[in-house]
Amino acid sequence: MEKQFSEINFKDLGLIEYEKFLKIQEKLTPLNQNFLLFATHYPVFTVGESEAKAFPFAVPVKRGGSITYFDEGTLMLYFIFNVKSPPLFFKKVRLVLNRFFSNFNLPIYYDKNRPGYYIQNRKIASLGFSYIKNRSNHGVSIHLNPNLTTFNQIRPCNLSQVKATSLYNEGVYINQETAKEMLKEYIKEVFYETKSKGSLI
Repeated sequence: MEKQFSEINFKDLGLIEYEKFLKIQEKLTPLNQNFLLFATHYPVFTVGESEAKAFPFAVPVKRGGSITYFDEGTLMLYFIFNVKSPPLFFKKVRLVLNRFFSNFNLPIYYDKNRPGYYIQNRKIASLGFSYIKNRSNHGVSIHLNPNLTTFNQIRPCNLSQVKATSLYNEGVYINQETAKEMLKEYIKEVFYETKSKGSLI
């Protein structure tokens, strides 16, 4: 089977306003290429469109999930991929995160009923995607070291009895560049092969 990881275009947007990222995503979505965008954002609350009316202070977004918070300490992974099977794609994204979190001596687990990664009731990563004509949008947020005081002014993803946490808050310091390099390698491993050119899954 032909190796296909070279077909993933990795791009690092750096620190960028969330609205500017949305414009970049809009431009890349129609292209028949697979893009993985790393980014961090200036402080912003965002919310899935279905719950936008309940949170008028947040930026409404065409994705799954409820309200969340991003800032300079939140590492974003945006997957703009050709996707034939969303369930299989989501499984592969989870596998990437499982491998990443396995490096840390923390009891991090995935909760399918409250999609995300947790330590007890403390959320450490979120997943939210949308699919448009076999193209994925949005992605994953990993809490490296966000401002938890601001984050916990809301209920993460509008979940009762859930607080946000971070790797730093749990005793693990990892800088963004190291995290990005690790994640890039895991993405290559997981999305390494394809049955048909142009679609990774």
